[in-house]
Amino acid sequence: MRIVVYGTGGVGAFYGALLARAGSEVHLVARGAQLEAIRSHGIRIDSTLLGHIEVPAPAASARAADAGEAGLVLVCVKAHQTAAILDDLSAIVGPETLLVPLQNGVESDDVLAARFGRDHVATAVVYVGATVEEPGLVRHVANGLILIGARPGFDPGRLPAIRNVLASTGLPVRISDDIQLERWRKLIWNASFNPMSALAQREPRDLLAVPEARELLLGLMREVVAVARAGGIALNESEIDVQVRWTEATPAIRTSMQVDRERGRMMETEALVGVVVRTGRERGVPTPLSEVLYALLTAIDGLRLR
Repeated sequence: MRIVVYGTGGVGAFYGALLARAGSEVHLVARGAQLEAIRSHGIRIDSTLLGHIEVPAPAASARAADAGEAGLVLVCVKAHQTAAILDDLSAIVGPETLLVPLQNGVESDDVLAARFGRDHVATAVVYVGATVEEPGLVRHVANGLILIGARPGFDPGRLPAIRNVLASTGLPVRISDDIQLERWRKLIWNASFNPMSALAQREPRDLLAVPEARELLLGLMREVVAVARAGGIALNESEIDVQVRWTEATPAIRTSMQVDRERGRMMETEALVGVVVRTGRERGVPTPLSEVLYALLTAIDGLRLR
């Protein structure tokens, strides 16, 4: 099948390159210097797991419409950018096209489903740790795990075909029976370490070494667990200990929000922090710590837009 990877930041460039290396027909949708670098030199990956990889230039363009109808579309733009690409995506979505958002947050597939129908949209959770160090060069520090699942309205019988395509990269891909649980489990980390690292401009492991910052991180994670549980998601606070231990043991990493702030880009404030605040209000769960971070991050992004 033709695979279109829409968005070639760290996640899209990483998986797009590996799928092309595995022999899939891949078309990348990119912009600016990243598009020029891909067309000229292909994609280079420096990975703590895979070593150094160079993939010759796959097909790439600035518009999805140039790719033709796709069998599988990996949506890899930031969550707040999804609405702006829907018209372009519509040119490549046919009756059998499957869309898989490889995005942060617990609402990332809702915008796609509203436009193209829930039957076209699978749900995914990605643990990749990939960032663009310079145009055409991706640094990868995590295991590259993808979890996929079906929300009501999507035929779970289509998941094995998606898994098999994605697993051709050589990285782990698993089908989850409770993908919403997995999304909220990841949000425990994303709604705490991501915003804190962006505000403090410090890596997650460094934040844990500061007692006051550590307590704030734990409080933020407890708020996520409480909001999830109020919505029937079977999380418990033991997940917090697991994620803290993992963070302390992992190599030094810069979070996506930290990188976005460093580079003057809009951060994923709504998808990672705003969702905790909004959903907490809907479910009657106080989230005072998340509200403070949300206000600060919104102010930073608002000032950037002036």
